[in-house]
Amino acid sequence: MRTTRTEYEILGSPGLATGCAAGDRVRVFEDGTFEIVTRGGNVCVVIYPRTPPDDSAVAPLQDAFEKLAGLVEAPQDKRFIVATVPVSAGFPAIEAVVVEWTSSNNAEWYYGNVHDEDDRPLGWWEAEGHIR
Repeated sequence: MRTTRTEYEILGSPGLATGCAAGDRVRVFEDGTFEIVTRGGNVCVVIYPRTPPDDSAVAPLQDAFEKLAGLVEAPQDKRFIVATVPVSAGFPAIEAVVVEWTSSNNAEWYYGNVHDEDDRPLGWWEAEGHIR
């Protein structure tokens, strides 16, 4: 049996843990697992460039996601990049931005909180009344 530790609000979308995004509230258990208590309405996109880009290469990605009310963050060495975007921006708009950037910057990407471990859509954006 998992004993509850406490609940937390995720302040920044994680680049190395899947299943949540900034704005979500999670319940963390003593064994290190967690469950979502409430979704914050954000999609997490994780990008892995083959070689770390410089700031000038990341700027167009930041600009494009800002137009969708999103935020782009990365560690100093830019081994990975994380974008947090409101699901209300719509999946087609989110994918258009990330596909354009990754195809011209030799990078791979995935959604951090949209699919389960069997690659099935979680559907939280519909089940919790989020648009699109």
